Amino acid sequence: MIPDNLPDQIADIYGRLADAERRDRNRNRTGTVAEVGTGENEGKYRVKLGEQGGKPYLTPWMRPRTLGAGGVKIDVILSVGEQVDVRSESGDLADGNIELSTYSEANARENADVPFHIKIGDTVIGASGDAVRIAAAKIVLDGEVHLGGEGGQLLHRKGDADSDGDVAVGSASRVYAV
Repeated sequence: MIPDNLPDQIADIYGRLADAERRDRNRNRTGTVAEVGTGENEGKYRVKLGEQGGKPYLTPWMRPRTLGAGGVKIDVILSVGEQVDVRSESGDLADGNIELSTYSEANARENADVPFHIKIGDTVIGASGDAVRIAAAKIVLDGEVHLGGEGGQLLHRKGDADSDGDVAVGSASRVYAV
């Protein structure tokens, strides 16, 4: 409702302008993950966007956007201290979500040579136009494995011990080599 006198109209306009400016500032913000949700907030995070009066200015609990289409889902668990971008179309952080994490001095890019690089702890999966490299303390392949293409002969080195300590006496049932 529009006030009926000029001083109140000006105050109303200033109030609306201040709210519009606040919402505009909150459309895109950068901060760091301050809390990782558990229980009813599992899968949600609170982001520290700065400080007000010496206290951290935290977002409400919010979900991160994930990469996915059809049957493909990529779920990344964020860590405390990780720099992220927060986006809210309305400018109200209660409606916002975490876009993605971003590189910073504290979270620098680790790889410049391989276009696709995933690192979790000491496990690394890298892929380029001519190779896929997996580095981990233990690699488990569950399914048929074809080495060198399809149509090869079953392969298992007789006498090898498997991870349970059983010694192979015959051929493998799901590993093929050309």
